[in-house]
Amino acid sequence: MTVAGLVNEIHEILAQKKPKGTSEYAILAKVIDSFIPKNKTRISEEKAREIVLARGALARKRLEQAEGGAVSAEEVADLLGLSRQGVDYLRKAKRILAWRLTGGKWNYPLWQFHEGRVRLGISECLKALPSDDPWGQMIFFLSPRESLLGRRPLDLILSGDIMNAIAAARRHQRHGAY
Repeated sequence: MTVAGLVNEIHEILAQKKPKGTSEYAILAKVIDSFIPKNKTRISEEKAREIVLARGALARKRLEQAEGGAVSAEEVADLLGLSRQGVDYLRKAKRILAWRLTGGKWNYPLWQFHEGRVRLGISECLKALPSDDPWGQMIFFLSPRESLLGRRPLDLILSGDIMNAIAAARRHQRHGAY
């Protein structure tokens, strides 16, 4: 059997047997964890790297699909009534968030748009964040924070509390603030 064949078989099994209300990612995370030795035997550096990469891939996929998933630059252009170049300008100016797909195309999370516009607070937070890394920016918006009483910066933006979301962006990754 090939790896691709095995992957297809796993998809079929998950479609048939996945417990209701359980995500495929939660199941796959448990599968990955089940390969970690329970005893104190050492695992090879290569095996450790495989485990870390698999966990990272699952985390990245969760970010990509959070809050409605993402759309292409062309779809953002239609959504905002701009040209494709206008969308590129907004991305380069840190006014909207995007990440590159393996093929080089840009993907834009839907949660940053509302009623044909960029949500108020998104651009301001992006400009206040210390990093241009799109995954770090996604983690900022989508991760609950102790300093926000367990809420995410995106939750603040959705509720209209823009000033506190921007303040959280300014604090992000500075002096251990989270």
